[in-house]
Amino acid sequence: MKHHRLVVLLLAVLPLSALAAPRAIPGINAKDIYPAGCVDCHAKKAGGADMRLSTRLARWNGSVDPKMLAAMQAFVPKGMTLKGKHPPVTAAVKDIPASCAKCHSASSKTMPPLAPLMHGVHLAKGDQSEFVKQFQGECTYCHKLNKTAGTWSIPNGAEK
Repeated sequence: MKHHRLVVLLLAVLPLSALAAPRAIPGINAKDIYPAGCVDCHAKKAGGADMRLSTRLARWNGSVDPKMLAAMQAFVPKGMTLKGKHPPVTAAVKDIPASCAKCHSASSKTMPPLAPLMHGVHLAKGDQSEFVKQFQGECTYCHKLNKTAGTWSIPNGAEK
C-alpha cells in the first residue's frame, strides 16, 4: 500500500511536462513538410513513385480495385452505389482539391462527397493505411491551422 501512495505523491509533485513530452504536430509545434497539403504529398517524387492524383485517377478510369471499392462504399451516402471507375479528368489537376469538390460536393446526388471519401481513403485501414504508416494519420498534413485567426483550411494548388 505504501508503494501506491509514493506513486500518487510523485505524480502530484512532478510537473505534467516531466511525464510525457508533447507529440510533434506538423504546423503546430513542428515543421510542416507538406504546407500545400494534397499537392505536396501527391507529387511525382524524384526516383520514386508517381503519387500524383492525375496518375491515380487515370488508373481508375477503367476500374478501381474491388477491395478498395467495397471499403469506400461505407463512406458514401446511403442509397448511392459506387460504380468502380472514375471519369477522365484533365483540368481538375490545376486546383486540387477545390476542383475535385466541384463534382464531389456535399450535396451531390451522383458523386460521393469529397470529405468522407478522403478520410476513408486515408484512414479507414487503420494501421494498414499508408497514410497512418507513413504519417501517423496526422490531420495537419491536410488541414492547416491559421494560428492567428484560429481557423482551419485545406490548401489548394496545381499538381506538381
